[in-house]
Amino acid sequence: MTSTWQQLRSARRYACHMLVLLAWLVGTLPAAAQPAAPRPEDDLQGFLAAQPGPLAAYRAGSRSAAQIISGASAYYGISPRLLLALLEASSQLLSRRDSAPQAIERPFGAAAPAGLAEQIDWAAATLRAGLGPYEREPALQFSDGSWVTLTLNQAPEGLAVQRLLAVGRTQREWRAALARFDHAFQTYFNNELPDIQPVAGPAMVGFLRRPWPEGTRVIHLAHFDHAYPTVDTGRRDNGVVVNYLGRGGMQYDGHDGHDFTFPDRPIGTYILAAADGIAYASTHRGNGVWIQHPNGYVTVYWHLDRFAGIFRGLVNAGRGVPVQAGMLIGTSGRSGPNVRTPHLHFEVRHNGRQVDPYGWYGAGPDPCLQYAGCGESTWLWHPELIGEFNFTPPDLPAAGLRDRTPPLATMTLDPDPDLLFLARFDGHALQQVGTGAPLVVGAPGFPAAHFGTALLVGAADRVAFPNQGNLQAETGTIIVWAMIPQQYMLPGNRRNYLFAASANPNGAPEYRGTLALRREIGTDQVAYWNFWTVSAAVSHDLKTRDILRPGLQQIAISWDRTARLKQLYLNGDLVAQIRDADLPTDIGAWLEIGRFTAGSAAGGIAIDELAIYRRALTPAEIARSASDRAALRAERPGDGRSVLIDLNAYSRGGIMAVQGGIDERFGDPVPFADTYRMQIPSTATLLHVRLFDRSGNRVTLDARLPYAARRVYVPLMSR
Repeated sequence: MTSTWQQLRSARRYACHMLVLLAWLVGTLPAAAQPAAPRPEDDLQGFLAAQPGPLAAYRAGSRSAAQIISGASAYYGISPRLLLALLEASSQLLSRRDSAPQAIERPFGAAAPAGLAEQIDWAAATLRAGLGPYEREPALQFSDGSWVTLTLNQAPEGLAVQRLLAVGRTQREWRAALARFDHAFQTYFNNELPDIQPVAGPAMVGFLRRPWPEGTRVIHLAHFDHAYPTVDTGRRDNGVVVNYLGRGGMQYDGHDGHDFTFPDRPIGTYILAAADGIAYASTHRGNGVWIQHPNGYVTVYWHLDRFAGIFRGLVNAGRGVPVQAGMLIGTSGRSGPNVRTPHLHFEVRHNGRQVDPYGWYGAGPDPCLQYAGCGESTWLWHPELIGEFNFTPPDLPAAGLRDRTPPLATMTLDPDPDLLFLARFDGHALQQVGTGAPLVVGAPGFPAAHFGTALLVGAADRVAFPNQGNLQAETGTIIVWAMIPQQYMLPGNRRNYLFAASANPNGAPEYRGTLALRREIGTDQVAYWNFWTVSAAVSHDLKTRDILRPGLQQIAISWDRTARLKQLYLNGDLVAQIRDADLPTDIGAWLEIGRFTAGSAAGGIAIDELAIYRRALTPAEIARSASDRAALRAERPGDGRSVLIDLNAYSRGGIMAVQGGIDERFGDPVPFADTYRMQIPSTATLLHVRLFDRSGNRVTLDARLPYAARRVYVPLMSR
């Protein structure tokens, strides 16, 4: 299979064919004069500022429209020119001074979620999926019931644009929108679609050069800590280090940059400016230089031995010196407090917040974004550095450098509507039902267990799932099958957590906004199971003596904040409850598995299966779930004419497109989502879902039809 990046590169040669096709479809409108504006690839904010429309001044929190468009363009590998022309074609956001708020917040209409950032992400994802691959000529169905079949003899971008503009439109509206897109693309970009660079930043694309001379031997001594970089704040560290690949066991806790050491010349190696800007020198906490760059970026170079001559008379003067990338700014050293090994401390800030120039390639969302001092991290090293040192993006599909690991994916058909989340831990942490992706740090174990394998979180590991969409503070039930050990490894606080969610995990001693299940040793030296909750004001323990023997056991909790009900079950038996509980309204962003929170001691209990429901199940329902000691039956089949597909997937570079199929015939690619509904012919025997990641790797999930009321666990199968 030709990689997606290769398809994009080859498509440049045929970019004009797309415009020829659009002109054939709708007729070409007269082109206006080219606006005097920077290329959006070079300076997107400058391009927007040169237009009459409102986007240059737009802000969504701390993010500008330029940052939103650049981020989506970089992540999905879509030229910002396509997004800009679509914004103009759909809502005239480049040309109209008096754009209505509705046009800014929903430029692509009701097809996408509200908000400019959400709409642009939807458009970029739809365009990326629309690039293909196709097994036949795609047919567009319009809201008026008519159809148009597109030819594959055109640039992939042409197909993608036509498919996007067909969403929610009649055929007549679609042709008019194509005409507006054609006009905008000619007006603003002269029908030119330049090559896309495969690395990106939120407001600039691959702008950092190496901060040392070419050929220098370098050791990457310490990484940026994504959980969390608090070293400059004086705040207490959390005991966990997560690098940009989502891996633990790195140096060092709370680090807000990267440390590089030079074995051939630890002191005295030339340190160079990584990009053009205005440089300042200071001796505060050692010799350091910081450089202000366009678009809100700052690079920092610390622990220098000496400053370059350009700073003579300007050290600590508060006056900047213009520098260009590659210009000498000093030499490596070990100045500053508590520096033993000579090294360069290099960090990047964006709009006053810490960011990692290596981006974020771990599972799930970047944990650093939970910390107010962090900004969105994306790959910022220049494409010319690819293949050198560790300056190659992990997901780059370049010759010999492509990540060939297929996506990890699970599929459940027609899940029980009461079931929000289900994880079976069959050799991985990805859930079978739920939303988002797990955050996995380190190398958690998957020992043999009753249902296959279980999850065992070690001292250096972290496994957490997003609460949004998976766990409700208002009401719910959590059922966990656990492998009780012969002997517990008790941490210092004598508490072994199965799971915990907390809005204030570092807020000792109150820990307000907490919901957790733990085994603990009481002051009477007796072991108890405790369903522990903390509201905004009240901490409450719901305890029962531990009567569970080693081996597979079921433990369940349920709660209802309105009814003030809180219950604890062992092997289906209701063993403790209270009907006057003050329950939390906010339980934070993450459900930690096997520990209380990141940095706390691991519980040491292997978890075989974990299910979360959207309501408080009845005692009879929980008793039935425990009675047969069988894996949870997650499905509740419908009428057989359509199937709801709960899809979960993870790829280090991101899932870019999904295809559904019946009996080896696949439909057109669509953007990745958590759920899909597929119509099923009465004669169908096999259902397929195929996923493609950024590097062109793919995986296919299959299910036999009719699947009736039975567990559907689909092993991953590459094709």
